[in-house]
Amino acid sequence: DSIERFCILKNKIMSKVLTEAKNRYQKAMIIESVCLVVFGLLVALWQGKGAVDFGLGFICAFLPFLCLGFLVFFGKQDFSTKLTALYRGEAMKFMLTIVLVSVFFKWFYISHFILFFIGFFVALVLNNIIPFLLNRF
Repeated sequence: DSIERFCILKNKIMSKVLTEAKNRYQKAMIIESVCLVVFGLLVALWQGKGAVDFGLGFICAFLPFLCLGFLVFFGKQDFSTKLTALYRGEAMKFMLTIVLVSVFFKWFYISHFILFFIGFFVALVLNNIIPFLLNRF
Protein backbone atom coordinates (compact mmCIF):
# COMPACT_ATOMS: atom_id res chain seq x y z
CA ASP A 1 0.00 0.00 0.00
CA SER A 2 2.79 2.45 0.87
CA ILE A 3 4.68 1.46 -2.28
CA GLU A 4 1.59 2.19 -4.35
CA ARG A 5 1.18 5.62 -2.71
CA PHE A 6 4.88 6.32 -3.32
CA CYS A 7 4.50 5.45 -7.02
CA ILE A 8 1.43 7.68 -7.35
CA LEU A 9 3.26 10.55 -5.64
CA LYS A 10 6.32 10.01 -7.83
CA ASN A 11 4.16 10.09 -10.98
CA LYS A 12 2.45 13.32 -9.85
CA ILE A 13 5.82 14.97 -9.20
CA MET A 14 7.21 13.75 -12.54
CA SER A 15 4.08 14.98 -14.30
CA LYS A 16 4.49 18.44 -12.78
CA VAL A 17 8.21 18.57 -13.64
CA LEU A 18 7.60 17.43 -17.22
CA THR A 19 4.75 19.89 -17.68
CA GLU A 20 6.95 22.75 -16.47
CA ALA A 21 9.79 21.64 -18.75
CA LYS A 22 7.38 21.31 -21.68
CA ASN A 23 6.06 24.85 -21.13
CA ARG A 24 9.59 26.21 -20.76
CA TYR A 25 10.78 24.59 -23.98
CA GLN A 26 7.66 25.70 -25.84
CA LYS A 27 8.42 29.30 -24.83
CA ALA A 28 12.08 28.78 -25.76
CA MET A 29 11.11 27.59 -29.24
CA ILE A 30 8.93 30.66 -29.77
CA ILE A 31 11.62 33.04 -28.48
CA GLU A 32 14.27 31.40 -30.63
CA SER A 33 12.03 31.63 -33.71
CA VAL A 34 11.68 35.35 -33.08
CA CYS A 35 15.46 35.61 -32.62
CA LEU A 36 15.97 33.91 -36.01
CA VAL A 37 13.80 36.51 -37.72
CA VAL A 38 15.28 39.48 -35.84
CA PHE A 39 18.92 38.40 -36.25
CA GLY A 40 18.26 37.47 -39.89
CA LEU A 41 16.87 40.94 -40.57
CA LEU A 42 19.83 42.59 -38.81
CA VAL A 43 22.30 40.54 -40.85
CA ALA A 44 20.30 41.37 -44.01
CA LEU A 45 20.62 45.08 -43.26
CA TRP A 46 24.35 44.70 -42.61
CA GLN A 47 25.42 42.09 -45.14
CA GLY A 48 22.52 41.67 -47.56
CA LYS A 49 22.88 38.28 -49.24
CA GLY A 50 24.82 36.90 -46.28
CA ALA A 51 21.57 36.79 -44.30
CA VAL A 52 20.60 33.63 -46.20
CA ASP A 53 23.85 31.95 -45.14
CA PHE A 54 23.30 33.09 -41.55
CA GLY A 55 19.73 31.78 -41.64
CA LEU A 56 20.77 28.41 -43.05
CA GLY A 57 23.38 28.03 -40.31
CA PHE A 58 20.83 29.00 -37.68
CA ILE A 59 18.34 26.48 -39.07
CA CYS A 60 20.98 23.71 -38.94
CA ALA A 61 21.03 24.00 -35.15
CA PHE A 62 17.47 25.18 -34.53
CA LEU A 63 15.51 22.58 -36.51
CA PRO A 64 17.07 19.60 -34.67
CA PHE A 65 16.33 21.42 -31.37
CA LEU A 66 12.68 21.71 -32.44
CA CYS A 67 12.54 18.03 -33.39
CA LEU A 68 14.01 17.01 -30.04
CA GLY A 69 11.53 19.16 -28.16
CA PHE A 70 8.56 17.78 -30.05
CA LEU A 71 9.75 14.18 -29.72
CA VAL A 72 10.40 14.38 -25.99
CA PHE A 73 7.77 16.81 -24.75
CA PHE A 74 4.93 16.59 -27.23
CA GLY A 75 5.06 12.92 -28.18
CA LYS A 76 2.77 10.39 -26.54
CA GLN A 77 4.85 8.44 -24.03
CA ASP A 78 4.70 7.10 -20.51
CA PHE A 79 6.90 8.62 -17.85
CA SER A 80 9.07 5.50 -17.95
CA THR A 81 9.84 6.00 -21.65
CA LYS A 82 10.62 9.74 -21.47
CA LEU A 83 14.29 9.10 -20.70
CA THR A 84 14.56 6.67 -23.60
CA ALA A 85 12.86 9.23 -25.83
CA LEU A 86 15.38 11.85 -24.69
CA TYR A 87 18.33 9.63 -25.63
CA ARG A 88 16.77 8.74 -28.98
CA GLY A 89 15.98 12.40 -29.53
CA GLU A 90 19.56 13.46 -28.83
CA ALA A 91 20.85 10.85 -31.31
CA MET A 92 18.29 12.02 -33.87
CA LYS A 93 19.23 15.65 -33.20
CA PHE A 94 22.91 14.87 -33.83
CA MET A 95 22.18 12.98 -37.06
CA LEU A 96 19.73 15.62 -38.32
CA THR A 97 22.33 18.33 -37.70
CA ILE A 98 24.88 16.41 -39.79
CA VAL A 99 22.35 15.83 -42.58
CA LEU A 100 21.25 19.49 -42.65
CA VAL A 101 24.81 20.84 -42.75
CA SER A 102 25.68 18.36 -45.51
CA VAL A 103 22.56 19.17 -47.54
CA PHE A 104 23.00 22.92 -47.19
CA PHE A 105 26.64 22.76 -48.26
CA LYS A 106 25.91 20.42 -51.15
CA TRP A 107 22.74 21.98 -52.62
CA PHE A 108 22.91 25.62 -51.55
CA TYR A 109 25.57 28.04 -52.59
CA ILE A 110 27.01 29.26 -49.29
CA SER A 111 29.27 32.18 -50.04
CA HIS A 112 29.74 33.51 -46.50
CA PHE A 113 30.99 30.53 -44.49
CA ILE A 114 31.69 32.70 -41.47
CA LEU A 115 28.09 33.96 -41.38
CA PHE A 116 26.81 30.39 -41.80
CA PHE A 117 28.76 29.21 -38.77
CA ILE A 118 27.95 32.34 -36.78
CA GLY A 119 24.26 31.56 -37.35
CA PHE A 120 24.88 27.95 -36.35
CA PHE A 121 26.68 28.89 -33.13
CA VAL A 122 24.17 31.63 -32.23
CA ALA A 123 21.40 29.03 -32.45
CA LEU A 124 23.42 26.56 -30.34
CA VAL A 125 23.97 29.20 -27.68
CA LEU A 126 20.30 30.18 -27.71
CA ASN A 127 19.27 26.50 -27.50
CA ASN A 128 21.01 26.34 -24.14
CA ILE A 129 20.67 29.84 -22.72
CA ILE A 130 16.98 30.52 -23.34
CA PRO A 131 15.64 27.48 -21.39
CA PHE A 132 18.14 28.24 -18.61
CA LEU A 133 17.03 31.87 -18.38
CA LEU A 134 13.36 30.89 -18.48
CA ASN A 135 14.03 28.53 -15.59
CA ARG A 136 15.68 31.27 -13.52
CA PHE A 137 13.10 34.01 -14.11
